[in-house]
Amino acid sequence: MIQFLQKRPWIWVVVAFTILIGGWIFLLRLAAEHRPDSVEIITIPVHERAES
Repeated sequence: MIQFLQKRPWIWVVVAFTILIGGWIFLLRLAAEHRPDSVEIITIPVHERAES
């Protein structure tokens, strides 16, 4: 098994990218599941701002 990996070092790159992509997918799914509540933004019309 070690000889197999020593002759094909590009496999380590594939494994690293697979772990990286898996980590990003996990992180994005976790963030999507625990999304904060939406907050409504109240805007004041320009003509009311100038009067005060």
